[in-house]
Amino acid sequence: MSALEFIRKNSLLVLIVVAGVGLGLLMMDYGDRGNMFVKDYYIQVNGTSYSYPETANLGENGQSYMQSLSSTASTKLRSMFDKNENEELDDTEMAAMQAWLTQHPEYDAFLQFMSNMYQSWCYGFADDAGVNVAVNRAVLQAQGKELGIEPSKEQIDTYLQAMPVFKKADGSFDQELYQRMTGFRNGAANNQQEKAFRSVIADMMVWEAIGNLMTEGLQLQNKSTSDLVDVMNQQMRGKTAWLAKDRLPAPADATDEELKAFWEKNKENYKSKERRIVSIYTLTPGEGSSLEALMATADILMQDLSQANGKGFDQKLAAAAENPENEAFTYLNAEGKSHTTSALCTLEDAPEVLKTQVEHNGNTSTLAEIAFNEIDTAPAVAEFEAAKAAGTDDELPTIRQVRGYFPTADNKLAFIRVEAIEQPSVLEFDAAREAAAADLRAERVANALTDAANKLYEEMTKACDESGIDAAFAKAAEHGAIVEDFGPVGLGISHKALPPGLESQALISVPSGKLAPMVTMNSGARISGVTGRTVETSAQYAAMKSFMYIPSQNAQLRGKVLLDWLHDAYTRYNVRLSEHIKLANQQ
Repeated sequence: MSALEFIRKNSLLVLIVVAGVGLGLLMMDYGDRGNMFVKDYYIQVNGTSYSYPETANLGENGQSYMQSLSSTASTKLRSMFDKNENEELDDTEMAAMQAWLTQHPEYDAFLQFMSNMYQSWCYGFADDAGVNVAVNRAVLQAQGKELGIEPSKEQIDTYLQAMPVFKKADGSFDQELYQRMTGFRNGAANNQQEKAFRSVIADMMVWEAIGNLMTEGLQLQNKSTSDLVDVMNQQMRGKTAWLAKDRLPAPADATDEELKAFWEKNKENYKSKERRIVSIYTLTPGEGSSLEALMATADILMQDLSQANGKGFDQKLAAAAENPENEAFTYLNAEGKSHTTSALCTLEDAPEVLKTQVEHNGNTSTLAEIAFNEIDTAPAVAEFEAAKAAGTDDELPTIRQVRGYFPTADNKLAFIRVEAIEQPSVLEFDAAREAAAADLRAERVANALTDAANKLYEEMTKACDESGIDAAFAKAAEHGAIVEDFGPVGLGISHKALPPGLESQALISVPSGKLAPMVTMNSGARISGVTGRTVETSAQYAAMKSFMYIPSQNAQLRGKVLLDWLHDAYTRYNVRLSEHIKLANQQ
């Protein structure tokens, strides 16, 4: 049963409300969230405050699950037709896949749904897509709570079983994939991970219900859509000229006066490297316990730390270790200390303990990379050292300085707390000389390339206008550019590679026989032109057009409507972001 059918069959009252407000949502109980009385929030939606860990759980985890679902669906589809298992589809394999998709349009519809939903959920005012995902999911949850409706476990199961990504070739449910995504290990489920995954699925049901209720019957005019699809799937042929940077004369070396003037103008670009003091707290499973079991205790610890705003780490670990209701664990290191604190260091010269590799968002990272790249707020070094001397350093941090927990290769859990940050400072001229000289040299090379490329483009354009496109590329060859033919290529049925820097999207609006805008890259400049184009007329294309391309255009239209709804919801639910969240329009 779809989310929309659930609403229609189980809540007539809800539909009456929906008729008045134009919205209908489906929701499950998430629990474990903050409340409006929490002063230190990371995001706030409809008066409900979410701490940093709660925001990460909604945002980063939600983003990761959506990416996993999309990538798994795409990989499964391509692997079905990759007969030689070289991870690439040749023209024959691609044609077979497209023929299969015409018989199974629900698979392409699922991929389109996931793509549109992912783009919409990542939309928002924060520079971090994970934060935007958290805000948007919290908005969905707020609306669901107002309506007071929730799917049962069985209804979520039914929705999962209908998702193409969880269907095997014989149509049965892919239980192994489900277990892999929900952290099923050693014959047991990871309850926290499964709950997080199913909450994402529930939000997907909400999103689908909104889409059905707000955009049911909405579609582009059929003739216009058909013409647009033809344009997007045209096959183009052309020529391209590559003017390599290393073929140009080398610029003269800069004098000391020129170099110092360049440094004065750009001195903010030459700074010392940021240094940090980082503490690592390590939890080791006790006798009879396991890493997976200890994660539940670590979840509780993170909630306690969030409520305490990151303070009192030692006391909370000691209390948790002595609590018989928790999984048995120790937190003292080999020296009998509760944590290991690094000296002031850069990311590159971090001590070995910070080079420990851990699992993080489905990837492998070092503790140092997480400490330097994912935490942007901590006291200055002088403030931390003064507090340490006074014995009050454990009262100084906030939850924004804490990250964790992270499973290590030796079956332990690590927490990170950045104690202090030394911001980069501008280097003196002598210290910055080498880097400034390299940058000035690169700037002069780039300028020389731009000048030469612009001059060539002007001459080619004149030759094209006077004698045609072949004359233009003959002119390019005279100037030492490498000229080659390309195509046929297009956005749709053809997937042949193009030369670096040349994209089929950029050629769509270029008239036949004319030059496309020049593309300048680090290694050279590329000038291209379209010599001819055709539109596919085969029966296969006609089928693809009806079952995939036109529905895809309509799905994108509906996605834009939902994005407008989401934008309006930010005002309705009084979305607030912590001052520590970087906004998208900030530099």
